[in-house]
Amino acid sequence: MRVATLKYPMLIALLAAGSTALPMDRARAQAADPFAGLSGTWAGDGSVRLANGAVERLRCQATYAVAGGDTLDQSLRCSSDKDSFDFRIQLENNGGAILGNWNELTRRVEGGVSGHGAKGVIQAVVRGQAFYADVTVATHGAQQSVDIRAQGGDLVAASIVLRRER
Repeated sequence: MRVATLKYPMLIALLAAGSTALPMDRARAQAADPFAGLSGTWAGDGSVRLANGAVERLRCQATYAVAGGDTLDQSLRCSSDKDSFDFRIQLENNGGAILGNWNELTRRVEGGVSGHGAKGVIQAVVRGQAFYADVTVATHGAQQSVDIRAQGGDLVAASIVLRRER
């Protein structure tokens, strides 16, 4: 597998890691149920900066299913001008710690997610076969902003905004 094929799978895993944050005005609900309010469809766009200096536009659509408040299943499709990806992500809340895994169905790439959140902000670490990245996500109402800093692979940084559709 070429390292270049890892740039977007990592990005999508990072989006999944960050999608668990809640609005700041719902901090109490977050402590009890970090996945509250995420069920439904979200979409957005942003840009990625690659190791070779190139910047590419990215468009994503996610569907979230929350079960029992402690489990989040996400189906995520993203595309750039050059490629597209199809992901499945499973996350669990275990006493305030967010743990889970992700896999990209077409390329058969997978990895893990771990993190924690407080007051509408989540910080997570995403790992795959050839990369490591830190992600910070802030959610305010029906909008999420994602900031990614990566090591390994082609992705260096990304900035993405997702908005609730329904």
